[in-house]
Amino acid sequence: MAAPTLPHVDPHSDSFHQNPYPHYAALRHEAPVYWVEDEGWCIVSTMELCREVLRNPELFSNTNPEARRSQPPAEVADEVAAIRAQGFSYVPALNLNDPPIHTRYRKLVNRAFTPRSLAWMEPLVEDVSENLAAALPDNTVVDIIDTVTRPLPVWAILRILGLPEDRRDDVTRWSDAATGALGARMTPERWLQAERDMLDFQQAISAELDIRRAQPREDLLSLLVQEEGSETPLTNGELVWLVRELIIAGNETTTRMLADTILMLDQRPGVWDRILEDPALVRGIVEEGLRMTTPAVGLFRRVTTDTELGGVHLPANTSLFLAYGSANRDESVFVDPDEFSPERSNLREHIAFGQGIHVCVGAGLARIEAAATLQALAEHVTELKVVDRDSLRYGSSFMLRGLDALPVEVHRR
Repeated sequence: MAAPTLPHVDPHSDSFHQNPYPHYAALRHEAPVYWVEDEGWCIVSTMELCREVLRNPELFSNTNPEARRSQPPAEVADEVAAIRAQGFSYVPALNLNDPPIHTRYRKLVNRAFTPRSLAWMEPLVEDVSENLAAALPDNTVVDIIDTVTRPLPVWAILRILGLPEDRRDDVTRWSDAATGALGARMTPERWLQAERDMLDFQQAISAELDIRRAQPREDLLSLLVQEEGSETPLTNGELVWLVRELIIAGNETTTRMLADTILMLDQRPGVWDRILEDPALVRGIVEEGLRMTTPAVGLFRRVTTDTELGGVHLPANTSLFLAYGSANRDESVFVDPDEFSPERSNLREHIAFGQGIHVCVGAGLARIEAAATLQALAEHVTELKVVDRDSLRYGSSFMLRGLDALPVEVHRR
C-alpha cells in the first residue's frame, strides 16, 4: 500500500504552525505514515512507528535528506552561494551522520556531558537561574523569554565551549541563523542575513579553535582540537559544523520548552507555591513539559532500501519526518495526552530528545537547566500571569516549535 494523503494537512500553513496537534491527531488515526505530496516526504506520527524507525538506524538512516532544510529563493541564490564560498564547505556532523562517522563525533562531544561534567555544571546553572529570577521586577510586564528562558541556556553553552561572556548576543544570533531554514520558509532578505551571520560564526569559532590548539583550556573547544587516538584530527572546517549543532542543541530546546511550560503553568493557580513547598514536583513538571511541548518537533530519516512501515510501502531514499511532537501525544501511550499532568505515571516514556544512538547529547543538561529555572522562579514569584494569551504566536517552522514572545506580569513574593 502506498502512503495515503489527506489534502488538509500542510506543514507550512499558519494553522499548522500555531497548533499542529489536531492535524497530528487526525494523522495518527487516519494515516500514521502520511505522504506530504507537495513536499515529497512522509510524516510518521505514532509512537510505535517512530520508535520502530529509531531502533533501526541501518534501515532508516540519519544521513542528510534534502527535506531537512529549505533552499534559498532563486532571486538570492547567487548571493547566498557567494557568501557561502567565503566560509567552509558544509560537512555533516552529529545530526546528519550514521556510524562510524557519527560515533567519532559523539565520542568527542560526550566528554563535555558526562555525569561528572554535569555535576560540576549544576550548581553554576542554579546560581545563574537564581540571579535571573531575582532580577525580575515586581508588578511589571516582561517577556519571560528575553529575561529568563533564553539567557540561561546561552550562558551554559558559552561556559561549556569556553567562549567569553561578551559573545552572548552572538550565540543567540548564530543560533537563530542556523535554525532559520529548518522546517521554515524565509524571505530573501532573511536568507542573506542568516548566511552573513553563519559566515561570522564560522570565522569566530575557527579563530577560537586556533587559539585552543596553541593554548588549551578546560573547555569543549580544547577537547575537540585535542582528539585522542586519531591519526587525522578534525579540521576547523569540520569542527565549526559540529559546534554549530551544539549551539543549536544547547540553546533552542531549553528556551522553547521552558517558555511553553510557563505558559501551561499559568493555568494552574498556586503552582509556584506548591513547587516551593514540594521541590520534588519540579521533576514531573519538567518531564511533562518536555512531552507536551517537544520543541524539536521531529527530525528526518532516509529509507536505505525498499521496506514497509505501518503497512505502507516505502521505496529506497524516501524521506521520513518522525513527528516526536505527535508521538508524545499518542493516545495509545498517554492517557488524556492533551492534558498537562505532571503526576502521570509514565512521564519518561516521551521521546522529546529522540531515542537510540542519536538521542540528544544535551538531554541531561537541558533537564538540569529547566529544573533549576523553575525552582528559582518559585522562590521569587507567586505568579507569572500571561498577558493577552490570544495574541501569542509561534514561529513559522514545523520542525522547531516555540513562542515568538511570552509577556507575563510578574508578582513577586
